Amino acid sequence: MTTEQIKYLIDQLAKLGVLALSFTGGEPTLRKDLPELIYHTGVTHNFMNGIATNGYLLPKLFKENKMEGLDYVLISLDYPTADLHNKMRGIKVFDRIIESIHLANKRDIKIIISTVVMKDNIHLMDDICQLAEKLGCSIEIYPCEDIIRDFPNKSYHIKNIQEIIPNISMWANQVEKLRKKYRNILTDPFSVDVVQSGFGGFPTYNQKILRCHVAEAYLFISHDGFISYPCKIHPIVKLNTLKYPISTIYYSNKVKEIMKMHDNFDFCDKCRLGCAIASSIPTRWKTVYAKYIKGFIDGGLR
Repeated sequence: MTTEQIKYLIDQLAKLGVLALSFTGGEPTLRKDLPELIYHTGVTHNFMNGIATNGYLLPKLFKENKMEGLDYVLISLDYPTADLHNKMRGIKVFDRIIESIHLANKRDIKIIISTVVMKDNIHLMDDICQLAEKLGCSIEIYPCEDIIRDFPNKSYHIKNIQEIIPNISMWANQVEKLRKKYRNILTDPFSVDVVQSGFGGFPTYNQKILRCHVAEAYLFISHDGFISYPCKIHPIVKLNTLKYPISTIYYSNKVKEIMKMHDNFDFCDKCRLGCAIASSIPTRWKTVYAKYIKGFIDGGLR
């Protein structure tokens, strides 16, 4: 989409009553107009505004732009040392992440480290949390997932994924211990409980703590202007936001029926994605909203 097309959609989201917007990808820092879009989102419309990035281009972006309107950066960091993280990522990005964090701290932009826990880094969770604390960052620590992404003509599945996914009980126990030691961990007890059992399992359900509300709480708008329901992983329907107003799509009968299904779809069984959990918690418990969102930015969820 062009800059003006994205601004047009942001204007519509504001009218719909959206409170927060995140630029993700792919890699959003590849867009040269990102600072302009962040300003339009965070300053013009006063959204809570963030980006999700691998951090490679972030130092240059911070040095060349004010990044006015940006509240937080969700940055990927899976290992506490440069050699390990760079090897996994395939690029020399670790030092750029550290530099980005220092630059963000100077501008009072919150950094949230996002760590994907795998078999080969689960023993390093304490080291990663300690590094995050030292750098003044919040951190989320979710396990690697077996995700089958559905596309119109095919499905994409990572081979040998079970060789990477950690033992979930071991991960949960580690998170519980680390939360007692560090106050900057955003992965909360609700999320841990849901991750251990997963969404779905209709009609008996895998867990009775939380239904998935991602279809009503998240609007997944892709680079081409299409919005996916119920989520970007399993798009049952994809509708063109450049052709139809977002409010018309959101309140349409077709989308309402998908929202009512929650995690009753077959593909929801044992899903434990962090994005689904994070959007469902404040939707399910509205009194938790302010605390949860503030905690997501500031850390120290208790």
